[in-house]
Amino acid sequence: MSTATLSELLRNPNDVIDRLNEGDVVLTRRGGEALRLSKDQDASQEREMVGALAHLIGATLLDKDVVERLAGSLQESFPWMEFLDAPARQRFVDDFLRTARACASVGRFDRLGVEVANWRETAIAYSLGLQSRPDNLEYLPEGSVVPDPRAS
Repeated sequence: MSTATLSELLRNPNDVIDRLNEGDVVLTRRGGEALRLSKDQDASQEREMVGALAHLIGATLLDKDVVERLAGSLQESFPWMEFLDAPARQRFVDDFLRTARACASVGRFDRLGVEVANWRETAIAYSLGLQSRPDNLEYLPEGSVVPDPRAS
């Protein structure tokens, strides 16, 4: 992978495009998010392989021993899993694998990022001792309006 500026692409497009023979080119932009330029065939093959891998992983969901080993392996990447109890870890692995498989089938992985972020927040709650909803909460019979503290 190489890097080029967006200005460089606009000034010398053939030079930047020739670099695609060596891999993707990351286009940096002043004041903007970087862009990735890649060959469609390479990107299609990558999506196909990730999809195949996700389907293979999804098939492992039927084997509980494999899921337990995967949970241990995932803890390397997600150390916050330590705060989840065993059933929650199993649910996380199951959700992760199912979502990865679904994402691969549509070629977009943003939902997998959301899934992991949600489970991370759950782990944070567990680390604070909030594994279950308290049963002893007393709710006010009726809400009341309070003054805006910025007004004082």
